Amino acid sequence: MRFYILTLLVALFSAVAMAAESGYTDYILALREPVDQKKVDKAKSDIEAEGGKVTYEIKTGMKGLIVSLPNDRVKAMADKDYVDFMEQDKSVHIN
Repeated sequence: MRFYILTLLVALFSAVAMAAESGYTDYILALREPVDQKKVDKAKSDIEAEGGKVTYEIKTGMKGLIVSLPNDRVKAMADKDYVDFMEQDKSVHIN
């Protein structure tokens, strides 16, 4: 679990931080194991079909995508059988 959290933090700090467009929200979309290129391509295609954009692909540790989705299409993506979990992408502050 610590490895996944660390991987996620590294990916977030590595990605270019951009605010979502109005009507869109940024999410971390983790893919259900096992992950192969076919599953990644399917997720990317489905995100674009829902009107969203892939802003970053997480390739180290946890496999997933940082995506920007229209607010009314989030549930449609979260319900896909290849999605392990989706979490809103937010700033992390370390004190």
